[in-house]
Amino acid sequence: MSKAAVRNPDATRQNILQVAFEEILLKGYQGLRVDEVLNKTGFTKGAFYHHFKSKKELGHAVIDEVLKPWIHERWIEPLKQVKDPINDLIKMMNDSRAEINIKELHTGCPLNNLTHEMSPLDESFRVRIVAIWEIWYEALAETFERGQQTGQIRKDVNPHNIARFLIATIEGIIGQCKCYMSDQAFDEAGKCLQEYVKTLRA
Repeated sequence: MSKAAVRNPDATRQNILQVAFEEILLKGYQGLRVDEVLNKTGFTKGAFYHHFKSKKELGHAVIDEVLKPWIHERWIEPLKQVKDPINDLIKMMNDSRAEINIKELHTGCPLNNLTHEMSPLDESFRVRIVAIWEIWYEALAETFERGQQTGQIRKDVNPHNIARFLIATIEGIIGQCKCYMSDQAFDEAGKCLQEYVKTLRA
């Protein structure tokens, strides 16, 4: 194990996880190579196996310790602060779009990428991935429920159904952009989604 890894094991773990996350985003979990992660981090195999018993354990940790907090920061925590469900949600979409660069648009959403790749192949991955989807879904549904209680969202819509639909649409837009390799596809569909959200206003 390297001296740096011994001095700061927490930083070592986080460094490995972040590089592994980036590799999975670009190549998928099945394209992830431990040797490449070590090459990019400069750590030894001893440092790696001190934290992770296997590539699979590393994959689980990426989902639990990188991907899940990323979704929390980008969606869950902002949703808890929403006061005006329509305007605030549209602002969140615009802010999220502004933060995404061309490279990120064309690599897709890491959560959706792993969903498609690993859910049919490994149950241990699937249950971790679906747990993140459910946290996001519940947070969005609760936002619409609060909006109904304050008279801001139409009473005739089902908050849970709308939450499912919006998340599926957002992810579909990102996935289409990944395929088209075009910002235009993202922005055109995004505008339509925002117009739909406005129809939910009471």
